[in-house]
Amino acid sequence: MNDMVQATRADPFAAFGMPELGLREFWYPVLPAWRLRRRPRQVRVLGEELVLFRDGARVFALDDRCPHRGARLSLGACRFKATISCPYHGWTFDGTGACVAAIMEGPDSNIPGRAKVKSYPALQRNGLIWVYIGERAAPAFEDDVPDLVADRQRFFTITAITDYACNWRVLADNWTNEHHGPYVHANSPELLLQPVPPFNMELSVIDHGDGRGMGVRGTGGQNYAEFPGLGRFPSHSWHRFLKPHGRGVRGRWHETRAFKEFGVQTPTSSRLPGMVIVARPSAEYFLIQWAMPIDAHNTRLFNINCFRRMGRWREWRDRAHYALFRGWAHDRIFSDQDKIIVESVTPGPEHLSRTDVGLIGWRRFVGRHAGMEKQ
Repeated sequence: MNDMVQATRADPFAAFGMPELGLREFWYPVLPAWRLRRRPRQVRVLGEELVLFRDGARVFALDDRCPHRGARLSLGACRFKATISCPYHGWTFDGTGACVAAIMEGPDSNIPGRAKVKSYPALQRNGLIWVYIGERAAPAFEDDVPDLVADRQRFFTITAITDYACNWRVLADNWTNEHHGPYVHANSPELLLQPVPPFNMELSVIDHGDGRGMGVRGTGGQNYAEFPGLGRFPSHSWHRFLKPHGRGVRGRWHETRAFKEFGVQTPTSSRLPGMVIVARPSAEYFLIQWAMPIDAHNTRLFNINCFRRMGRWREWRDRAHYALFRGWAHDRIFSDQDKIIVESVTPGPEHLSRTDVGLIGWRRFVGRHAGMEKQ
């Protein structure tokens, strides 16, 4: 541990090889589908400025710069089917980025076939626009994202989106440590009436063995403690009378439906390129929190609530519960408690401790993948 503390004093992320602008060669959620209509939209993803446009259900993504004079394509219009035209002189590009017309030069122009804009694989799934950022051939969407999102037959999703004024690495770090929960979220609506989650646990990193994820296992710990000369923490607990719902199953996770049916190996799993999957043992609900780097200083958080399809009545009930409770209790209040903290973090010298076992494991995990990505 001492060696790790010393190694992170100069730069807590560069020491592990974690890229500032996120991991490439992955599909990322970038925008709610309803926000992309007839007019093009600009999005910034991993520091790159893209323009999104659609033709019905088909979605396209290009570099947001016309190669003619550098104007923003996102200020243009979709004048012809499955194309976008530059607002300056009407150079028109199809979904592959090929120039198919130069309007101001007329239909006999020799520009088509000679000019091109970089294109990115893009599609619409479960109410979100997804873009593949990388130089290699894009893998099938279903092979690259969790089944909870890709399998529309078994799950439906409700997504809340919030922009954070911090680097994606700070946000992803926050998901690797259970010990902040009893302190930051103890009085959130979700946990207010439930027993205090244990702290002072012994933590170990569980590599999932698929090259995509890891989890943290906590054993032991305590719910209350006396601090000499200070008093007890927590000091008040008379109101904590409810049993936790969908949490726990400590020490026998491999007996749960979440593991047996969906292969979710730990209750909380940090996964590439920068997400956490929070599972319930019943496998009836999963939460995916996905950090999409906008640039070096801003991150878009997608809270993707994944509900298992169990008939129309159950779906109606789940949607009502989200609208009346979970949407504001977790995706706003609970998440905003984290938002206040992570936006205040100033990266620099760190004095890591045994509560940071998961954080260190995650940083190493990402750094190893970033190294492979460059090969």
